Formats: sequence, C-alpha cells, structure tokens
Amino acid sequence: MYNSMEQMLYNEYGIQVQSLQQIPAGWSASAWKVHSECGDYFLKVYDKHKPSTRNWIARIDSYMPVVLWLHENTKLQKKMTAPILTRDRTYKKEDSSFLYMVFPFIEGSTICDEKLKPEQIREVAQIISELHFHGAEIPASTNSLIETFDVSFCTTLSNRLGNIHASASLQEVLKPYMTLLAQATEALQSMGLLLQNSKMRYVMCHTDLHGWNLIQSKNLILIDWEGLKLAPVEADLFSFTGTFFFDYAWEDFMSIYQTTHKDYQINVEAMRFYRLRRRLEDIHEFVESILFDKLTQDDMNQSLRYLKQECELLHAVC
Repeated sequence: MYNSMEQMLYNEYGIQVQSLQQIPAGWSASAWKVHSECGDYFLKVYDKHKPSTRNWIARIDSYMPVVLWLHENTKLQKKMTAPILTRDRTYKKEDSSFLYMVFPFIEGSTICDEKLKPEQIREVAQIISELHFHGAEIPASTNSLIETFDVSFCTTLSNRLGNIHASASLQEVLKPYMTLLAQATEALQSMGLLLQNSKMRYVMCHTDLHGWNLIQSKNLILIDWEGLKLAPVEADLFSFTGTFFFDYAWEDFMSIYQTTHKDYQINVEAMRFYRLRRRLEDIHEFVESILFDKLTQDDMNQSLRYLKQECELLHAVC
C-alpha cells in the first residue's frame, strides 16, 4: 500500500514522498502525514472494501464542490480545510481499492476531549455563525445536500438488533438496552415524518461539531466536512446541548452566535430530532463496524466500549 500511495502522490500531485506516517483518524478513513521536500501534507484514504465507509464515499461528490466554494469565497478560508487539487484539477483520486484526498497539513493540536477555552468558544461561534449565513443561494449545487430527515438506518439497526445472537460480544453489550433502543428508533421515525412536513429555514451546516474535528493552530480550524448539509441550524447547535460535546459552552456560544443571528429561537422539535438521531446513528455505525469490518481485537474492544457508552447516553435524549 505504501508504494501505491507514494506513486499516486507523485503522479497526481507532483509530491515526491520522503516519508509516510499513519496518524490517528476517525472511522470513515485512515489518515497519513506525508513528508516531502516541499513541505508536509495530510492524506486521507477511504477503503472501498470496508462496509462502514461506503456511505461516506458516496457523498464526496455532493459536498466537496460546496466545501471548495466556501473555502474560496467566504470568511471561513483560514478556518476550515479544503483539499488540494490534482494535476487535472480534481479533488480526489481513486483506484479499485481506495479513494484518496490530499490536504495541507495543519501544524497544531486536535482539541480531542479537552474542554474549549473561552477564546476557543468564541472562535467556534464565529465559524458557525459565518457558515450559517450561507444557504441554497451559493453558486454550487446543493440539491443533494438538502436535509430530508431520513432515518432509514433505523430499519437496518432494528434488523441487526433482531439478530444480535450472531455476535456474543454484541449481545452482551446491547441486551440491557433492547427495549430503550426499540422505543428510540420508533420515536425518531415519528419525529422525522413530522419535520419533513414543517417549514424551516435551511442553511449550510457542518453537522459533526466535536473536539476531534477542531484543530488549534494559529487560529481554530474546523476539519472533516463529510457531513455538510443544507439543514436547520439545530443540526449544528445540538452539539452544545446536554450530554453532547460542548454542553458546558452553550451560554457563551449563544451569546456570540446571537449577535449575528439576532432573531434565532430554538426549534425544540428539530433539536430533539438531531440529538436523538446522532445517538442512534453512532450506535448504528458501531454495530455495523463490529459486525462487518475486520477489526483487530483492540479495535473491537474499543468499539464495544464506545457502543455501551452511547447506549447509556441514549436515556438522556429519549
């Protein structure tokens, strides 16, 4: 794999690789630091044979043109990541097994699970405030990014829960939560149907705001735009509510956010929907990965721990 990545980087980007180092990444793709005489780059590699990554790969052509437009035409330019284009001006390269994207390497540290400092809360609020100024009017196709309140994954999750005996470790984790999971999936499906028929203002939303997608460099930078959608603002703001990533920062965040979005009022139903959908989506992703990805024992144990944690937190949003 190393040789093929080095060859791809030279052929498609003109990057003469001196070293490749795998670095921690999320579950959608693997990540590599590329060192060359021209500087360092960040290489993201999606495995086409990994079941849990296929949905992410399918969305790239929908969101990436919008990411590039936002990066080139808004105040977000220095506050977000966008891919480097290839020799033939495309934002990705792929072969039969992998899809590749190259980004500038950001010197800094990921926030991870640390609490945001007051200045960082201010910066996050400014980033999201700017993002939420933009919607369907931008000159890039957003039709495939429009929120549909789709929760079809609930059907798949329900089917998996009906067959958890296929995995003893999965059964051990999920058995205490089966009734709660059934109630939660049913409630989410009902909420989705109601919201499909409601009228709300849709704006560009990142939808995956947490510390692992924030890098502190000279300024705070928001990365991983795979979840970009045209959606109600609650698709982002739920991250600042109870039991989620930045619940401690709600008041400080909103005091800044509402200086530019003065008329914003919480849509309670939309907020409930996004809180519950995020918990169930994460549970679904962990179940799919445990069942179908070829995980090492360490990765399996970690996924089971995270799955149990998500199930425990589900109580707070039901």
